[in-house]
Amino acid sequence: MEENYIISKAIEDDIVGIYNLLHREFVKKYSPNSEKEELEKHKKWYKFWIKSPYYLIYVIKDSKGKVVGQIRYEIDGEISIISIYLDKANRGKGLGKTFVERSIEELKAEKEDVELIVAYILEENDISKKMFLNFGFLFSEKKNYNGIEHLIYTKKIR
Repeated sequence: MEENYIISKAIEDDIVGIYNLLHREFVKKYSPNSEKEELEKHKKWYKFWIKSPYYLIYVIKDSKGKVVGQIRYEIDGEISIISIYLDKANRGKGLGKTFVERSIEELKAEKEDVELIVAYILEENDISKKMFLNFGFLFSEKKNYNGIEHLIYTKKIR
């Protein structure tokens, strides 16, 4: 099934697709009068991230070119924090594992210093826990992250 999808490093042309995937519904619900301003803020934010040596962002597109997922790595020396998001219509198909695997290969090629990937997962997110465990991540600890308790899973890649 993954042959109907592609993963690629995010470019500026992908920013609106990423915004629509991750932020648009939230902005429409909580800031309907400033949606245009919020889009412009997000464009600036993602342009910075795309150009930054401390982030790698990959997008997953369907056969029509629509952004249906994002995998982001926040890099700090030998450690990288992974964040993955798939739209609801594409969850439960095994795509997450496939695309995490592909993105890790890209990360290893681009960032030779990275040795450890860390995933912060909410305790109730059973699907993410299962996916990361099946991919060889190990549970490490519970930790407060951005004011919310998370389960920490890690994977050595070198």
